[in-house]
Amino acid sequence: MKRARLDFFDVDHTITRHATAGRFMMRAIARGLAPWPIALVLPWYGIAYRLGLLRFKDRVDMLGPLRGVPRADLEALARETFEQRVRGDLNPSVERLIRERLAAGRRVVLATSTLDIIVAPLAAHLGVRDVIATTLEFEDGIATGRVAGRPLFRREKRIAVLAFIREADDDPRRCSFHSDSINDLPLLEEVGEPVAVNPDFRLRSIAARRGWPIIDCR
Repeated sequence: MKRARLDFFDVDHTITRHATAGRFMMRAIARGLAPWPIALVLPWYGIAYRLGLLRFKDRVDMLGPLRGVPRADLEALARETFEQRVRGDLNPSVERLIRERLAAGRRVVLATSTLDIIVAPLAAHLGVRDVIATTLEFEDGIATGRVAGRPLFRREKRIAVLAFIREADDDPRRCSFHSDSINDLPLLEEVGEPVAVNPDFRLRSIAARRGWPIIDCR
């Protein structure tokens, strides 16, 4: 049987115009599930990520405010955030591309450093069954405020995606990866079809120099 081609898509600033984690955390604050001071540092996280300055430790520390929240409450919050803030924030051309790839029998995978619990409603909306994401740790159904494993950020995302490709008995040279961020350069360099979507200034420069496709859809 012929294998379906694998197409990987980053989420924030690629499928969506803005960061899904930031919108999720703001809803958590509004619902009393996270302390309000986190709102003061969320803009810094966003700017640091876009500039490629966010550190591994920063990604872990960002989850601390979720400590003690039941999984069911976070899943409900993720669905609410998607319906009220994320659904209308999708880039139509990227959503259309994903649906076209799925209709053509290709296997679309969301590959993101964002929490799996946040991305799940988006994946369901798109009809995407495969998600590679940072996993929030729970004990007895309660969030610990820690990551289960390691955040899928930069090198860790590359490792996770390449492992997924191996498990699918495929070759990275047959795969595509779509991303906006210089943080994903290690993975973009591994696949046969790297695509820059709404790229930050450094990724745009590299993509133009190397002749990679660039999709602008802001």
